[in-house]
Amino acid sequence: MRRDNAGAAVNARDDGLRKVTRLTWRAGAAGLVCSALIAAAFGHGGTSSHATTSTPARQGQRTILIPAQPPAAVPGAGQVNSGAS
Repeated sequence: MRRDNAGAAVNARDDGLRKVTRLTWRAGAAGLVCSALIAAAFGHGGTSSHATTSTPARQGQRTILIPAQPPAAVPGAGQVNSGAS
């Protein structure tokens, strides 16, 4: 490579590097905005449908109400049991 073409090559390389850097920053910013929109879209439904109880001693705190017995098995062909039948 001749010396007079070296300067043009360096300038072309620097221009390309600036374009790639700018594109990288834009892609990163677009990804950040998209992730924030997804978080806002799916993050608003944080309510629970489980039965909760509140005691007077702990006002403001809620605990999960655990049933006394687990659900009973339902007889029939639709019941799935693990293991051999």
